[in-house]
Amino acid sequence: MDNEKLIQISMKVIMHAGDARDYIRKAGSKLTQKDYEGIDDLLKKAGEELVLAHRAQTEVLQNEASGNGIQMTVLFSHAQDTLMTIESENYMISTLYQCLKNMEEK
Repeated sequence: MDNEKLIQISMKVIMHAGDARDYIRKAGSKLTQKDYEGIDDLLKKAGEELVLAHRAQTEVLQNEASGNGIQMTVLFSHAQDTLMTIESENYMISTLYQCLKNMEEK
């Protein structure tokens, strides 16, 4: 995989992860206001963006696993870090949302 392709994939990961973060933050804002309408949709959209980001990252990993080395870049490292951070944010907001829904049902 050449450096140009790695840059393109890195930017794709960052873009989709960033879009997911926007949805997650909107869901988090709704949670703080106890405005649960639309949170399921926001978290679903976030999940879809995370899948796209993860698929892009997986392309690089599969390329390397098949024996084609890559030249590691700071940009790809940043993309992976961004994706992992936003996946954690998604988990936390989703879990908090479930907890609050469960508490209100009782």
